[in-house]
Amino acid sequence: MQDPYYEEDLEDKYLTYLSNLWKQNWLFILAWLLSGLLLVILSWLYSIPFDIAWMFMLISGFGLMIYLGFYLRRLHDIKHLLHADNFEIEKYPEELRSCVLKMQQLSRQIQEVKSQARHDQSELEDYFSMWAHEVKLPLAAMELQLSLPQPDLKEISDCEKRISHFVQQAMMYVRLDGSDYRIQKVNLEEVVRPLIREQSATFFARKLILDCDLNPCEVYTDRKWIAYVIEQLFANAIKYSQANNTITIKTEDNSFVIYDEGCGINPEDLPRIFEKGFTGKNGHNNITSSSGLGLYLAAKVCDKLGCTLTIENRDYTLYPAQEREDEDSSSCPTPSKTGVVARIQFPPALFFRA
Repeated sequence: MQDPYYEEDLEDKYLTYLSNLWKQNWLFILAWLLSGLLLVILSWLYSIPFDIAWMFMLISGFGLMIYLGFYLRRLHDIKHLLHADNFEIEKYPEELRSCVLKMQQLSRQIQEVKSQARHDQSELEDYFSMWAHEVKLPLAAMELQLSLPQPDLKEISDCEKRISHFVQQAMMYVRLDGSDYRIQKVNLEEVVRPLIREQSATFFARKLILDCDLNPCEVYTDRKWIAYVIEQLFANAIKYSQANNTITIKTEDNSFVIYDEGCGINPEDLPRIFEKGFTGKNGHNNITSSSGLGLYLAAKVCDKLGCTLTIENRDYTLYPAQEREDEDSSSCPTPSKTGVVARIQFPPALFFRA
């Protein structure tokens, strides 16, 4: 069923076509009338029979009516073609087909934009629904502590840090597809050192060992965004490590590498660790709380910065050289360690040149 407002709009267009008919052809019609009048005057002045003038007017008027009738017929056809639900390109005049094709192309583009907008809106709603579920847990824990006669200040501080992390994560998610990227030469050591200081209390509380091998390494990237990615990898290494485990951080060959001795990742989960909301076996077994958003955002940021982010289960051949020497010098071979190695490979400077 056609929309009555759409019907009225088509009628208005048709009246516009008729108005354009006069505007575009009024000189032609006026010339026809003036030529007939001039012929009548000449016939009167030179005593020529008026039949010739009337015959000219009739024949030329008939031709003019045929022309205008054909013109109106084409406008009538165009009206019904516009009224139809689907375009039939072969029914349009040749000179209008390019316009119709352009209309079809624009219509498809509009539908694609609308579909993408609905998809983005749905993703945003899903994210903040998940985000609200995650942030309400530390809020509830903080509210419980504040209701106690002697609240645990350390617990409150931990809750505040978790909430701050979730807020920062939400801001990163919203800005992810924007243009807030500033590529410049960055010293990785200057980015990593402040992150280590921020986590120093956590290392002390959880009895973790930190081994830093920060060689001079300058890369082309965005300082703020790459700091978020390294912080996320650092937080994951801490989260999945146990007491007396060692976390090793290295900068080498235009890359940043972090090793941990945690529980590792289920081989079946490795291909999906960068999917949004995916928590894997560790998340389902409640080894530690996980929203499945950290690595997703880290991978997206690295993609924007032209970096390559890889995460693999730790293998003997990936151990730092000192560990391999220590194990080779021991009288008895030590059992294979578990853990994860995460690497950020930065692009060369030429990658960002026009």
